[in-house]
Parts: sequence; C-alpha cells; structure tokens
Amino acid sequence: MQRSRCGLDCGSCPNREEFSCSGCTELEEGNWAGNCEIKKCCEEKQLSHCGLCPEFPCDILRNTAFDPDEGDDGERLVTLKHWAEEVPSERDTRVERILIGVLAGAVVGAALGAFSGSFVPVMTACILTGAAIGIILNIFKGDRQ
Repeated sequence: MQRSRCGLDCGSCPNREEFSCSGCTELEEGNWAGNCEIKKCCEEKQLSHCGLCPEFPCDILRNTAFDPDEGDDGERLVTLKHWAEEVPSERDTRVERILIGVLAGAVVGAALGAFSGSFVPVMTACILTGAAIGIILNIFKGDRQ
C-alpha cells in the first residue's frame, strides 16, 4: 500500500489514477503536494507521516480529517496510529543493535574459546567486544523515522 503523510490510503484515492499521482511522499511539487501544510510539516520535522509526530494529532491534521469536503470522519487518524505502531521505536532499534552484538560475540567467543582452551576469558572478551560494536553503531548510525 502506498502511504501518504496524512494517513490517506493512496491506493484507494481516485486522484492516483486520474492525475497519475505517485503520492505526497514521492512528489516534490505538482498536483496539490506543493501546497499541502501537512506534507510541509512532516518534511520539516523529517517524519515519513504524521503518526510519528509527538504532537499527533495536531489541529491541522484534525481539521483535515474532519473537513466536510475532503475529510474522512477521522479514519486517517486511526490509520496513522496503526502505521506508527508498525515502526519500531529508536530505543528498540538501539537495544536490538547491542543485543545482536552480544549474541554475535557469544557465538564467536564460544567457537574461539573451544579451540583455544580458554573458554571463559575468550567468550567474555568477545561478548564485550560485540556489545561495544553495537554501542558504536548506535553512536554513528543516525536513526530517523
């Protein structure tokens, strides 16, 4: 499913076919993309959609969702909440990197320790190295949603 910034399902949008619209996440300008306050706001905050915003749902989004002509009685708000729940949090991703490093270190440490005869010290060193690599990746990896 193609996604929008505001929670509109692009797959069911009649403008998609009629205007050959590739969706506001892809359009730089043209159609209505250049004038959309929601699109501009998401791009300024570097968010893929409004559901990831700490101010969700803001007045602009609520007004759009319940607009008598363009709104969908708030259905897009539910959609955005669902989309936001699909995205792992930055904290989850950071913890995951460290755990993967620890696990990789344990596997390498077990193998090296078994061959070297110094199982515990080698295993400990490899686990600590794996955790350190996970932490370093967290420092240098710019997580943006």
